[in-house]
Amino acid sequence: MAPDVGAIEFHNVTKRFDNGTEALREVNLRLDEGSMTFLTGHSGAGKSTFLKLLLRLDQPTRGQILVNGVNVVQLPDTALPSYRQHIGAVFQDHHLLGHRSVYDNVALPLRVAGMRERDVARRVRAAVARVGLLAKERLLPQHLSTGEQQRVGIARAVVNRPRILLADEPTGNLDPDLSRDIMHLFEQFQQVGTTVIIASHDRELIESLGKPIVELHQGTLRSAEPGPVHDDEATSEPQQKQ
Repeated sequence: MAPDVGAIEFHNVTKRFDNGTEALREVNLRLDEGSMTFLTGHSGAGKSTFLKLLLRLDQPTRGQILVNGVNVVQLPDTALPSYRQHIGAVFQDHHLLGHRSVYDNVALPLRVAGMRERDVARRVRAAVARVGLLAKERLLPQHLSTGEQQRVGIARAVVNRPRILLADEPTGNLDPDLSRDIMHLFEQFQQVGTTVIIASHDRELIESLGKPIVELHQGTLRSAEPGPVHDDEATSEPQQKQ
């Protein structure tokens, strides 16, 4: 059974690739449900790997990743679709379908899940309105600005009303004003209880927002303002929900 997604814990998580490179090394971290945290570090520090492990797009070499007490590393493949329905993901390259309208791009995950079209329409319009694009829901992505395209990507990520929202360099292609607007949009989702984790190299921007910052350096946790798991907790066997 998939976990009720929200709180996140990494216990002694290491990810080593086949070439011997360790993208993450003995990471211990706890993020509370409903928190907003920035993940930063140099290119190659392990930020994207952290997010991929949380999405279960990859598996750690060792360690446990708990989501509300359930070790998602041990989830069977049959449980992954249900688990991922609770997680929204936003990327620097928003991967919009160029031949589909804003509405259809946002509706895609709901239609894949088999939702009734009446419910799809209600959910999509609420998500598109939340990012300020309701008047442009019938336009193709090519007719939108870069910032508007990123907002479409965010609307698609939140249309399932996820408990966790992940973003990998979501402002990398935007100017400073647009970047701040996008970050404030993520703050709005956090304010209604969504756990938000944003990977970003823009220290000046994220420090200005006053949210907790986790810094990775060559795969290790250099600093963790939200509070890393203590050593005695990390070495004990976490309890799992049945």
